[in-house]
Amino acid sequence: MKHSLASALLCVCLLLSSILSAFAMDNGKITGKVTDQKTGESLIGVTVIVQGTGNGAVTDVEGRYTINVAPGIYTLEFKYMGYQTKAVSDVVVKSGAATSLPVVMDEPKSKELQEVVIRGSFKQETINALYTAQKNNVAVSSGISAEQIRSSPDKNTGEVLKRVSGASIQDNKFVVVRGLTDRYNNATMNNVLLPSTEPDRKSFSFDIIPSGLIDNMVINKTATPDKPGDFAGGLIQVSTRDFPEEKFITVSAGMSVNGLSTFKDAKTGMRGKTDYWTFDDGSRKLPSSVPASSNAFNNLSGKAKDDVNKAFNNNWRVGNTTVAPGTSLQITGGNTKYFGERKLGYIFSVTHNHSERNEFAERNDFDIDNKVYKRHNLDTSNKYSSSLGAVANFAYSFGNNKISFKNLYNRILDNNTLLRQVATDPNPPFNYLTQSMMLMLTQRSILSSTLQGEHSLKNNQKVEWLANFSNTRREDPDMRISNYTDSHAIINQPVNSGSSRAFFTVDDKIFNGGLSYQFPLLKKSKDHSLKVGAFEQYRKRYSIYRPLSYQSTMDFPYDKLSAPPYELFSNANLGANGIFLRDDKSITGEYNASSNLTAGYFMFDNFITKELRVIWGLRYERYNQQLKPVSSVTNYTTDTTYNSFLPSANFVYTLNDKTNLRLSYSNTVARPEFREIATFSFFDFLNTATVFGNGRLKQTRITNIDLRYELYPAAGETFAVAAFYKKFKDPISETWYSIDNNDRTYINLNDANAFGVEVEVRKNLEFALGRLGKNSFVFANGAYIYSAIRNPNQTVRNINGTERRMPGQSPYLINAGLQINNPNNDMGVTILYNRVGPRINIVGDDSSNKLDVFENARNLLDVQFSKHLFKKAAQIKLNVSDILNNPYLLYQNKDDKKSYSKGTDYVFYQFKYGTNFSLSFSYTFR
Repeated sequence: MKHSLASALLCVCLLLSSILSAFAMDNGKITGKVTDQKTGESLIGVTVIVQGTGNGAVTDVEGRYTINVAPGIYTLEFKYMGYQTKAVSDVVVKSGAATSLPVVMDEPKSKELQEVVIRGSFKQETINALYTAQKNNVAVSSGISAEQIRSSPDKNTGEVLKRVSGASIQDNKFVVVRGLTDRYNNATMNNVLLPSTEPDRKSFSFDIIPSGLIDNMVINKTATPDKPGDFAGGLIQVSTRDFPEEKFITVSAGMSVNGLSTFKDAKTGMRGKTDYWTFDDGSRKLPSSVPASSNAFNNLSGKAKDDVNKAFNNNWRVGNTTVAPGTSLQITGGNTKYFGERKLGYIFSVTHNHSERNEFAERNDFDIDNKVYKRHNLDTSNKYSSSLGAVANFAYSFGNNKISFKNLYNRILDNNTLLRQVATDPNPPFNYLTQSMMLMLTQRSILSSTLQGEHSLKNNQKVEWLANFSNTRREDPDMRISNYTDSHAIINQPVNSGSSRAFFTVDDKIFNGGLSYQFPLLKKSKDHSLKVGAFEQYRKRYSIYRPLSYQSTMDFPYDKLSAPPYELFSNANLGANGIFLRDDKSITGEYNASSNLTAGYFMFDNFITKELRVIWGLRYERYNQQLKPVSSVTNYTTDTTYNSFLPSANFVYTLNDKTNLRLSYSNTVARPEFREIATFSFFDFLNTATVFGNGRLKQTRITNIDLRYELYPAAGETFAVAAFYKKFKDPISETWYSIDNNDRTYINLNDANAFGVEVEVRKNLEFALGRLGKNSFVFANGAYIYSAIRNPNQTVRNINGTERRMPGQSPYLINAGLQINNPNNDMGVTILYNRVGPRINIVGDDSSNKLDVFENARNLLDVQFSKHLFKKAAQIKLNVSDILNNPYLLYQNKDDKKSYSKGTDYVFYQFKYGTNFSLSFSYTFR
């Protein structure tokens, strides 16, 4: 690792030395965006004049402008036909810097009045622009900006999203909105649907996008016809930058330690030479000599069988190591080149993060009939994780047109070593007679490339189009499992029970295309418009799971089974006359799947009165899903088509310039994932469970109603309260599969209902602290949600009650924070708090005598200290996250209480993450 760090630092130094001379700038510039006061839409063709100079500009297709000027204080004038001319004074321009001036323009109250120039200051206009952006969003939404992200200790978008009102994170990466699990949420990046990055659940794993690569994120909580209809909780929209305001290169580096892990001893399996850089070095791949079919593999004999078994690397050794600190490195740069009224913008970023962590967990399984534990495990894990991400965005603007090409590539490597002790008698005093080990490498990657166009035509017409290719891939090469009892290895058993190695690959290729056309319905009025569009997505998946179990000949000596795995599975014992591998792949373990989504919509945007705006329309989605095992032995296939008509209407009533009242109605859907309808079984070692698919799953239909009051009293301030109701038909849930073990599957539950209230507040502290509170805020948001669903089986005893919460549904969520910056905005502290109420992690089953498994509430407290240096060119940050270090706890209720009772309820699984301390330094060259 030291060699890798030295190489990285050397590359950074060489890069910096080569670019320092290119960033000398004497002049400054003024940049901004001009929008309509009533709709918030960009205004194209606005003339911008710097009074007293010969400089000026015309806004482009995004309503943006850039003017190069000498340092000084200026007044800018904005002119546009049909709007009141606006003059903005006190615009300060500094040498080598960009001054951002967003402007909002309004139509005159009377068309017959002579021209009146509206005058305002730089500060007033900036505040007005913030109001407009917040107020004029079409849907009920919550979001977070790049500035807020920089003020938090969050390293990836998954951690960032838990700061958004009504959102939380499950398993540290899956987003839960309004208490609804990830299957009821959807995500886009730069208006393109993001694919699922997990093979066994419908979710985009947000931990693979570093927070430094995004510009802003918005969660739409209500549907509009021009957005995907496959969500009920929220549509998470991630945006990346394209036109930088100024030329820059930012380099940042950091180091982190974990209070429970760093500098402490650990047991770890083999690490490849390139694991640190997220690439497997090939030492774990399936040997090329292995026959493609299981029959051919199992029918090998003699020397051929010896050669194939000895072709596998002996990577079973577990050694001692010391957990190293985490590291982070990021280089981001960009510029905008001007060619008259044309401009070319680009931004690039490369990010690498690495962390190591020990984890000590307790796992239990309770027998509700005999009132005793029937399983007790102690797990010791070492988790070694690296991520590598890159963004390259290009945009070209000419006249009223913009073409952009946006690219994201990211990959994560997790190398996990898990040592398990299994108690023979799961009740104290424990006798750990059985030992298990899992050595597992997981590689996940995503590539997304999008070509987009925006074209503004005459008479307020607008055309937008996109074409996208995405590829997500997950590989688990050579997952090794060994089980020992009474100090002897268990062999001659299936993969789930004995000793084995397995290879798992899921590869998704997705093609997206979309086109929309927006135009006014009345030539002389922008108050009524219609947007029509179409979208097409084709997705193809190839998945293969190949489990290989260790077997032996009848005369293999029993006493040799006491050797550790590294010796037992060495070449000395492998072959036709000793220990050998058997291919246990099922006929459904390899499958091809595809889906085709065809969507069309129309959306009206009507200002019924000056105060009442209605956005309404209809979206139609035709979704075909096919899955077919590669083997010709089975004829079982899935081929299902859904035709969904999804109406929606959003009413926005403007009570005054700072206040909106919103009402929304929509129909949406949630569809089963490929893995959930695939009939093959996959062994989950972590939970000692086999997971089965269900080819009979149906899509879920959801009815959504929202009511929201929102107030924007000052720049960056907000107060909002909302109520919502959702009705689910055929919700999909994971549930227990059998009585005797932890096997799980997926089913459609009975109809469900959920309703809740949300409150959000953000307040500037200038009222309390005077000038000291100018750049400081206090903020909080919370939600209370009630959900109810009837148990799926009412023919046997109701051990879980006749009614339960929806799976994954939290009864409440709380986010709060305090951000204090000094008046110069060069030093600050941010304190963040997050808590999510207990929620069902695994659904119980009356027929299997399985209780619901709940995830207990955790208190998360994070603090960040930051200081700008060298005239704000550099910044140093100290982050302390998960200060309280509450345990992650899964439990089963023994009493009637709806929360965890320590010493009373059954502990299913628990461990601690540990408090993290990180220090980072960044420098920007302009």
